[in-house]
Amino acid sequence: MGQPEDTATVNDVSTKATLKGEALRSAILDVAATLFIERGTGGTSMQDIAEALGLSRTAVYYYFKNKEAIQRSLTEEVLSAARKLAGDTVARDDLDPVTALRALVTQHAELILSRPAEFRVADRTEADMTPKQRASVQSARRNVLDNFSSVIERGIREGQFRMVDPHVAAFSLIGMCNWSAWWYKPNGRLSRAEVAGIMADMAVNSLLRDAARRPQAPDVRESLRLVREDLAYLEKLILPDAK
Repeated sequence: MGQPEDTATVNDVSTKATLKGEALRSAILDVAATLFIERGTGGTSMQDIAEALGLSRTAVYYYFKNKEAIQRSLTEEVLSAARKLAGDTVARDDLDPVTALRALVTQHAELILSRPAEFRVADRTEADMTPKQRASVQSARRNVLDNFSSVIERGIREGQFRMVDPHVAAFSLIGMCNWSAWWYKPNGRLSRAEVAGIMADMAVNSLLRDAARRPQAPDVRESLRLVREDLAYLEKLILPDAK
């Protein structure tokens, strides 16, 4: 009867030797995320998580006091980080809309690429959350969406971005970033920073107005000049012989 316990102890020592501190905590979160997605949080126990890592429950309890604490780390913490990053960027007065949007997408993508397990769980296990957890997650998501929308709206107002629905555009860009949690491979051809940079380029370029159509200054007079140009162009299309 002593052999299983001895084996578990040896496994604990072996695993801890290679995974310590934050690395072991991250490993626990990664395994828990996989099990939560496969079985649901209700169908996953602390014992299941420990066994998947070759640890005893005691080793897992050292980092998380219960399954709810793991779920909270996998959902609330990472989304709170996303909310803070977005809020800090939007609050900066020194960033124009184009620079601000590039920063928003870059940092949001890099956060997801560095912690994909958390985003996958937040996306797939919302029905298993407590009302308080669900409210916290939804609040963080709304906040990120509002910050993206506000930057896009400012870019439209200042003539940097095309006339689009800011809310729909924000949803689309955030969705592009979020999906990377499912397909990105850390050992793949491109680094996290490279992937995030590509996403940021795509986001900005999808909204930028043609250089010739951007106002030279963000004021009413300049906007009226562009409107007159548009009307003159439209008149030539409709009435080609008009002078």
